[in-house]
Amino acid sequence: MKKLVLGALFALKRAHKFDLKMKITTFLLVISLFEIHANTYSQNTKISLKQENVSLEKVLDEIESLSEFKFTYNHRKVDVNRKVSINVDNQTISDILKKVFSGTDVDYVVRRKYIILKIKKDVEVQPRKKSIEQQIKQLSGTVTDKQGVPLAGVNIVIKGTTKGVSTNFDGKYKISASTGDVLMFSYIGFQTTEVTVGQDDVIDLLMMPSANQLNEVILTAIGTRQLKDETGSTSSSVQPEQIVKAGEAGVINALSGKVSGLRIARQNGDPGAGSNIQIRGINSIEGDSNPLIIIDGIPVSNDSFDDDGVGGSTSVTQQSRLNDINQNNIKNVQVLKGASAAALWGSRAANGVILITTKGGSFNRAPTFTYSSTYSIDDISVRVPLQDKFGQGRGGVRAINRTESWGDRIADRPGGADELDTAGEYFVTDSGNLYYPIVSKNSRETFIDKNFDAVFRTGTFLQHDFSVGGGGQKASYFFSYGILEQDGIVKNADYNRQNIRLNTKVNLTDWLDVRNNVAYTFSKSNRIRGGGSITGLYIGLLRNPADFDIGDHIGTYVDGDGDVFQNRQRSYRNQIGASSNAGYNNPLWTIYEQRNESRVNRLLMTPEINIRALNWLDFTLRGGLDYYSDERLQFLPINTSGGARFGDLRSTVAVSKEYNFDLLMKTKHNLTTDIKVNTTLGFNFNNRKRATTTTRLTPFVVDSRQPIDDLNPDDAATSWNRFLRQIRTNRGYALVNFGLFDQLFINASASLEASSTIEGSFFYPSVDLAWQFTDLFENDEQFFGKFRASWGKVGIQPGPYRFETLATTNFADFGGVFEVSDVRGNRNLRPEIKTEYEIGADLRFFKNRLNLGVTYYENEIDDILFEVKTNPSSGFNNSYRNAGIIENKGWEIDLTAKLIEKEDFSLSFNANFNNNENLVVDIFGAETVDIGGTSKAVKGFPMSSFWLPGSVLNEEGTRALDENGFPEVDTERRVIGDPNPDWRGGAGMQLNFRGFDFSFLFEHSQGGDFINRGRIVMYGFGTHADVGNEITLSEDLVNVNGDVFTTGTTVRGNVTDFGAGNVLLDESYYRTRGGGLGFNKLNDLYIEDATWTKLRNVTLGYTFDRNRYKNLPLKSLRVAITGRDLILWTDIIGSDPETSYYGISNASGLDYFTNPSTRSVLFNLTATF
Repeated sequence: MKKLVLGALFALKRAHKFDLKMKITTFLLVISLFEIHANTYSQNTKISLKQENVSLEKVLDEIESLSEFKFTYNHRKVDVNRKVSINVDNQTISDILKKVFSGTDVDYVVRRKYIILKIKKDVEVQPRKKSIEQQIKQLSGTVTDKQGVPLAGVNIVIKGTTKGVSTNFDGKYKISASTGDVLMFSYIGFQTTEVTVGQDDVIDLLMMPSANQLNEVILTAIGTRQLKDETGSTSSSVQPEQIVKAGEAGVINALSGKVSGLRIARQNGDPGAGSNIQIRGINSIEGDSNPLIIIDGIPVSNDSFDDDGVGGSTSVTQQSRLNDINQNNIKNVQVLKGASAAALWGSRAANGVILITTKGGSFNRAPTFTYSSTYSIDDISVRVPLQDKFGQGRGGVRAINRTESWGDRIADRPGGADELDTAGEYFVTDSGNLYYPIVSKNSRETFIDKNFDAVFRTGTFLQHDFSVGGGGQKASYFFSYGILEQDGIVKNADYNRQNIRLNTKVNLTDWLDVRNNVAYTFSKSNRIRGGGSITGLYIGLLRNPADFDIGDHIGTYVDGDGDVFQNRQRSYRNQIGASSNAGYNNPLWTIYEQRNESRVNRLLMTPEINIRALNWLDFTLRGGLDYYSDERLQFLPINTSGGARFGDLRSTVAVSKEYNFDLLMKTKHNLTTDIKVNTTLGFNFNNRKRATTTTRLTPFVVDSRQPIDDLNPDDAATSWNRFLRQIRTNRGYALVNFGLFDQLFINASASLEASSTIEGSFFYPSVDLAWQFTDLFENDEQFFGKFRASWGKVGIQPGPYRFETLATTNFADFGGVFEVSDVRGNRNLRPEIKTEYEIGADLRFFKNRLNLGVTYYENEIDDILFEVKTNPSSGFNNSYRNAGIIENKGWEIDLTAKLIEKEDFSLSFNANFNNNENLVVDIFGAETVDIGGTSKAVKGFPMSSFWLPGSVLNEEGTRALDENGFPEVDTERRVIGDPNPDWRGGAGMQLNFRGFDFSFLFEHSQGGDFINRGRIVMYGFGTHADVGNEITLSEDLVNVNGDVFTTGTTVRGNVTDFGAGNVLLDESYYRTRGGGLGFNKLNDLYIEDATWTKLRNVTLGYTFDRNRYKNLPLKSLRVAITGRDLILWTDIIGSDPETSYYGISNASGLDYFTNPSTRSVLFNLTATF
């Protein structure tokens, strides 16, 4: 139809002469085309209506106020006083009218902008002659959806008449009808159902969703609503049931595998642990790549800042602030991927935007109470294999307190009790157990499983959520309270959270409403150190010899002279606590004696005022407050390993406040019947401020196992630091939406921004186009196609205070002084600019049963900010510069298919695919730029490439071998691997059969490199299962030192061929170039394929038939069991390649004694009253 409209208009411009016949024909054609267009308008225009038990006349008046249509009808023939109920969101006028008049004798036709109501000619409504079998009787019943939830506002009409009623709040109805009458049940979004009246006086009905998928309403970056089919940029939505079924305690990880282009990198399985989020790759070197988070229209913090290290490294997994949000309060999550979709947020939008909408109440609804309880059982998902054949020592000889496990063969020991020296020093525990120096190790007992059980447990979390929502004619409300208690898989690790939320909306007048969303969160946790810190958990457990029992980790050491030393640590390198430095912590000391506590208070407020000044003019004033305080305590008592052996107490208080204000003016104009223009003008003020105060006390004078006040009264032992970070931004923005002939849509936006972090103002434009090309021909809704394209510019602000050279504190010299930083400031800094374009198509087949979305994108980020080395003669070592370029490009594919849609059986499938190719184009003279640890930005390579020593290469690029056939370690570092995957994807299925529902989701990551530095170190220490092999040689072999081992010799080690024949890998190799501490190793030999597949979640649920509890005040009752991350398929042994040692960082692909990930089984009960 639209093709005829466009063709006629263009033809009229070209025509010059018309004879009378042509003029009449043209006139009639134009009139016909306008009529066709009007019908199309009624079929495509979507409005929202919420009316409960009101007259038909009021519904028609409301449609007139929300659209361009006017109704005309004969009052004597159309009963406009008939009571109807309608509760729809974003439905077409045509669909609404069909439902309102379903089963009646009223029909309608569209004439331009008029809808004419008339009586159907082919329906004669005559009085029925009642036989004995057709006596009028009173019918009643309840109408529910497939989940058993009552449906309010369902229209029930006796077919062929205008007589009808609507269901009430509880889905109940009463109607008088005769035997043989046909009741028509209709409700927007559900299939119309006909039921013939029989002998039963009670007719309960379960209504099934309509097969037609309605045009989805999405939010723009600033919170305004728009039809998805009218946008040219890419976004994806995640529904609340998908988040809840994920079985995650936080929102972030619940999004894994559900959105193409969205990558969630988990730190580990610690309770409340944060995750790194990327949309379409890495966009910055110094800045992170986490997207902007918007909740109910305001930006909120997702910080996860770390403290400075003590004892080697903190290695404490911190929370992401997004985990403060109760996932059961979420109504919808929308991911804006491209620059065009996010450009209205200017310099905060380069990494994309995640929009979260929380639940609200409903007008004219009785209170609905919901209770949900979830109990989870968690277990370690991957266990590192350890060898239990050889004991502590070197060279095959038992040696007490050695770091390595290259000692004697445990099976060759005589057995029985160890020979002890009881004449001198000893160690006594609090429980009275005594330990003496071992003279001869006789016991063959190993403790790998016992030690493992001493550290790990079955983790649990229990979550209770209660909510109530409803409203009257003028106000709606939603209140919720939730409590979560989680015990991690590592003993003594916990996370507890309480959430309170109140969302309200009040319609003060017909033109003024006020909304306010308030949420408060309190959480507290104790975290266990991990990673490469010598005070960490895994580094102590996995290096521990198989023949050392880690139990009884603390006690009193008594030396040979009888001197007593309390609270000493007993570990495999300090077996009777003789030293105050245990070398590496006993894992139980890390768990029970060290403390890493956090207490968080958070408040979110979103007040909003909406003014409907005119039919075409609206104003919105929206405020926002995001406040949190994070109080952290790190306590390492005296006798902790390493630099903390004299005690170290650190108290950190971080207070963050973000104020946000938006003033918006929105207009709607119809320039002609075929051209529509909507505009949004706005101004934004944003102020972000975080103050961090850290007090550190070391050394201790008082040996206490608790962080008391008087650990050291000497002020000189206390240092104090305060850091203030503040950013202010002013931004004006505009958004214009053009609609042409209901098939071509153009959206343009512009943002002009000034920030306190840089001088001047910067402009961020965008434009996108959507063309519904299938409107050019009649296809009976079997097929819908939209082509889309977009272009936009967004930015990344520099950090604060970088345009000036700063002074830093120095407490060591002269009692404390300020000194000039060695990094020169730069007043000419500019924001990093990301320019992106994308093209794609959205296709829907078979009346929306099969949906396909395809997108290709490319972006370039210019003026990348980082510290550039300068000539030391300038007085500075580095300076801030805009000096880099990064590119990303890739494909995204989303597919959904409704395979079966029947009343009591449905089956659907969904899948997504994305790949991203990242490249560092230029870093202007620098060889590399540090991202974190082993990861660098290197020109000509992807971001986060591994920059490490590897094997010496010859001119052909192959490994050069020494005279013994072994590769040698190159003294120069180079790129040896790329952690970025080739592609990622997810696939899932949803099945419903009667009251049962079953669903699963797989997530897959293909390619990329992974390096397990922990395994390399364990090789050197001799504890990994790979180095516990015993082999009998079938040929003469040499080791790395050139020693020859003859045929038939049984040795500990492995055989491999580096290219010059088989060689023996034994202790001499694994403790030098083939393993151990330090980075000067043959790291390239340990690069592994990071491909993995996870059964992300699988859920089986059952919703009870309401008839079974109809005498109870229950509306619905559902029970479910969910498995989360139950199965992992990967070639990597002992590590989960999805986790990262670097945590929330652009660096990735490394495991270095990272705390393990988890898998879970969850049980859920949800009841609605």
